[in-house]
Amino acid sequence: MNNKYTKDFVLLGAIIIGCSIAARFMAKGETLAEYNESRSVVSDASSTSASVTADAFDASSTSASITAGAADTSSSDSASVNSDSSASFYTSESNYASNIVTYADGFSYGSLPQNIIDKITGVSYVENDNISIDDLRYCSLLYYDFEGNTQNGELICNKSIAQDIVEIFYELYSSGYQIESIKLIDEYNGDDTASMEANNTSCFNYRVVDGTKKLSKHAYGLAIDLNPFYNPYITYNKDGTTNVSPEGSRIYEDRSSAFPYKIDENDLACKLFKAHGFIWGGDWNSVKDYQHFEKK
Repeated sequence: MNNKYTKDFVLLGAIIIGCSIAARFMAKGETLAEYNESRSVVSDASSTSASVTADAFDASSTSASITAGAADTSSSDSASVNSDSSASFYTSESNYASNIVTYADGFSYGSLPQNIIDKITGVSYVENDNISIDDLRYCSLLYYDFEGNTQNGELICNKSIAQDIVEIFYELYSSGYQIESIKLIDEYNGDDTASMEANNTSCFNYRVVDGTKKLSKHAYGLAIDLNPFYNPYITYNKDGTTNVSPEGSRIYEDRSSAFPYKIDENDLACKLFKAHGFIWGGDWNSVKDYQHFEKK
């Protein structure tokens, strides 16, 4: 072969080899097959990225949907709460309108219902210039009778002591204090003696103090007689004799004796009534009214 052509082939080969080396250098040492494989990976990665982005967009849409749902739920719950509050408010308004005050379950007071007004008119209540029906309150109470059974009781009292009454009788009931009977004195035709003989606890009765023309505190609904048969009303005569009411209670005149249902200064009822500002008839000097608590 001609030396000239030989040199040309050698030079062309050198150029080809040089270009190949340069290409490998620019491709960071990858072969063409490796380069194609890497481009395929990049393409797949790009596709995955696009898919993730699309999924992220869908998630964003889902989040927006959830947010909207939460807003709807929140709005719905809020409306429900407001509705319940409104219902509670109107229930309270209804109670207020009927003037019922509930201190605890079974213990409440309010204006006299019409059936009670009808019941007491002409019996324990008569038209007068000293106290009106509007000045009185009807109290519903619970108490333990002498057998330890829970009973429903009712009292009519002055509106100024109604809260005291439900609080005191609630404490008595909670402590297991026993009371034989709590009925309106109208059950005894307004007869105070008959009520005492039945050991009935009562409050309002438009009447005078026994043996006088002076209105009793009971006439204003400001006095309570509690377990009266065991805690009689005693007056003293100049000759040293006593009058005991009710008469059958004379055996309980001696307060130094121990017997059930006796009210003295250590009795829970006595302590509670005094704590609420009541005066106890057992502390009086000229007479003793052990059943009696009154408030001015």
